[in-house]
Amino acid sequence: MDIEKLSQKFLVDGDVDPERLGHLIQQLLPYCVVRKNGAVDIVAGELSGKGQVKLVLAARLVASKLKDSTVSGEVTAEEISQYTGLPKNQAAARAKECVDDKFAERSARGSYRARDHKLDSFLPELSETRDSRAG
Repeated sequence: MDIEKLSQKFLVDGDVDPERLGHLIQQLLPYCVVRKNGAVDIVAGELSGKGQVKLVLAARLVASKLKDSTVSGEVTAEEISQYTGLPKNQAAARAKECVDDKFAERSARGSYRARDHKLDSFLPELSETRDSRAG
């Protein structure tokens, strides 16, 4: 047993595989874009308040992982309110629900970050929601 090889497999640095990153971006593009300053523009309507908050958290996390990105993966309740149009108290309440559901974590008081491993289940839910409302 080579402990060095095992430790490299077990202890990972958190970087996203470029292929997976590209796939995540393709899934996000129908719903939003992220400006270089970190602002998230939601381009698809018909999402619940919680869905919009999850979308903002997911988009910012993915944007933060891009090479040469200066966008932070953390989003404040105030920013969520600004990007979604939800009142700040509702944005904070929906973000707290995301934390309670283990989709996100609170990184500081009033600041939230999506959990990377939760994106793979959330993004397909978005297209299912869109497909069910279209049909």
